[in-house]
Order: sequence, then C-alpha cells, then structure tokens
Amino acid sequence: MPVPNRPKAQNKYPEQYMQNTSFDEDFGVNTVEPLGFDGTNLQRTIADSLAIKVTESGSLTYIAFAPPGTAQATASWRVMKIDETSGMVITWADGDASFDNVATDLTALSYS
Repeated sequence: MPVPNRPKAQNKYPEQYMQNTSFDEDFGVNTVEPLGFDGTNLQRTIADSLAIKVTESGSLTYIAFAPPGTAQATASWRVMKIDETSGMVITWADGDASFDNVATDLTALSYS
C-alpha cells in the first residue's frame, strides 16, 4: 500500500536494494554518508569541510564558517556570536544563519 502524500522515488534503485548495499559486513551495521550544506553546495560532512575563524573579546566569542578557501572579505561566511555575560546567548550576524557575511572583522557585524 503506498504511503499517502509521499512523492514518487526519484532514483533508479528500489529502496530495498539501497538498504542492502549500504550494509557494512565488517561492523554489522547500515552505513549512510552524512551530507551537509555549506552555503553553496551539498557536500560530504567531514571534519575539514568548513573553514573556521574564531575571534574572542572578553566574554564574547565570534565564530565564522565558510567553504574552504573562501577569502575573509567575501560575503560567504556564516557568523555567530556567543555571549557568556549572563548565561550563554547565541545570536547570528544579520539575524540568520545564512552564508552571506564577510569575516574581516567579526565584531563589526550586527547580531540579533
């Protein structure tokens, strides 16, 4: 019986085939490759898949993420501010987590 409101599969392999081929016999588990969006592309999620810049100023920590090789002056960075003045409050540059900020001076951006 088909699942209601579910779009038809967009691949050439049936679900059971994909499950069978993703089984790791050495470890006895199903394996799946994690993917993440870096602001530009869907990529494999690996430890070095994003460039990171950190700036600390008193109880404030600014962290910026971008695809590797992105110049700091290019508006392709996701920037967050962590304020530990009273608890821990995280805000985003421009009020969102988009990869659309520069990272030349993280303290000069507007956060909300």
